[in-house]
Amino acid sequence: MIFHRSIVQSASLSLAVLLLGGFTQGSNVSSTLRSASGATLAPGDVAPGKLYARDATEALGKGLVSVSNPASPKQPLAAPLAPETRRSKSTVLHVAPGSAPTEVQLPITAPEEAWVMFIPKSNNPKLGEEALYDVALFDPQGLRADQRASRAAHAALGMDAERMKAEGISRPISLLRLDSKNTRGLYKVRVGAKAAALGLAIEVREPSSSIELSLTASAMQLFPGSDGYVTVGVTSAEPVKHVRYEASLYNPRFERVRTVPVVKVGGEYRAMVSRAMDERDEPGAWVLEVRAVGSAGGQDFDRLGQTAFGFAVPTARIASAGKARLVREAGGKVTALELDVVLESQALDRYEVTGTLVATDAQGVERPVAEAQVTDLLGAGTHTLTLRFEAGHAGLSKLDGSYSLRGLQLYSLGTNTLYHRLAKGLDLRMPAVRASELAAAEVTPAIDNLLRAGEFDVGQ
Repeated sequence: MIFHRSIVQSASLSLAVLLLGGFTQGSNVSSTLRSASGATLAPGDVAPGKLYARDATEALGKGLVSVSNPASPKQPLAAPLAPETRRSKSTVLHVAPGSAPTEVQLPITAPEEAWVMFIPKSNNPKLGEEALYDVALFDPQGLRADQRASRAAHAALGMDAERMKAEGISRPISLLRLDSKNTRGLYKVRVGAKAAALGLAIEVREPSSSIELSLTASAMQLFPGSDGYVTVGVTSAEPVKHVRYEASLYNPRFERVRTVPVVKVGGEYRAMVSRAMDERDEPGAWVLEVRAVGSAGGQDFDRLGQTAFGFAVPTARIASAGKARLVREAGGKVTALELDVVLESQALDRYEVTGTLVATDAQGVERPVAEAQVTDLLGAGTHTLTLRFEAGHAGLSKLDGSYSLRGLQLYSLGTNTLYHRLAKGLDLRMPAVRASELAAAEVTPAIDNLLRAGEFDVGQ
């Protein structure tokens, strides 16, 4: 998912694992470090605010390790993953187990092609079937609407309802398909004693409706103390006169743990997720569920949607990056391109810094030429890790010039969590170099396969 490392494209490309130390002195050194504080964030970027002193306890192997891999310039530079907008024209209503007989109202705005599903809250098939015989649907005029809709559902699924009836095969009404002969308005589900005692979920899907709930997280990963939120909204072909939002948070085990305030900010509504979370909450994938109830064009509606986001308690961040340099051998060939990344840490963890080196082709398109990662076990304090790109990997494409760093990110191996990601890499550039100056790469079987496939041929 969105929270995994992406810098190493394939295990077969893990070609050079080097214990750092004793490199040849660099040349063309850029002594400037560019601060990450206040960097302009691109869609999909992640930047922690406050750091927390919480030592990691897993994946804490000792030793500084650096890896360089070639990248195929044939593949476009991947756009960073950004939050997606989740949309819903559905809702789910619940009758809790142990309830008394009741009636549930279903506002249906577009009955054509609408589905209504009754789902007993039991793993016992026999009890569930008995409960479904105790459920009935009535249209806005108060007429029984479930029997014809059940036959329509069976037909849509390729089941011959008339033949089943003739053969004496009885099925409870559990899946209904409405159509244009049904009117829009307020339908009612009568839930009898057996169904109410067992519990029932009622799902309504209206694919033809123009009334849609949308949810968009402000970031793919949120942190405690930050201004993280989910934008919520309802769109409709008819004016929305009234809408009320209710939001709930589910933890990584999908347990409903608390409600979230929904407030109006400017011209939009936001579920203020970060206000409902703190550093005591567990890291992982959380789910926000939002219900929107209101009216549009004089028609009541009910929509329910969910969206997911990552949550982490950050112990480190990228403070700055720079001091780009070329490392040359005695004969003058460039053997590596290096760049320092300064981390600020508040806890013991094994941290990993990754980045992608890109070149600009004749058409002005940025193409990846090499990837690097470096990991080390670090405690609280300020630390410098060096991204080392093997010159031979960058030179395989024969693209030269001033390479740029993209996709700079910091990852916690101890918590398996992304802490910091800057897609533009602080717009850092390496000293200019010609491809002819770059030392040749060792042609391993993996590189040989890529060469034969033409992965490095970009039409020089």
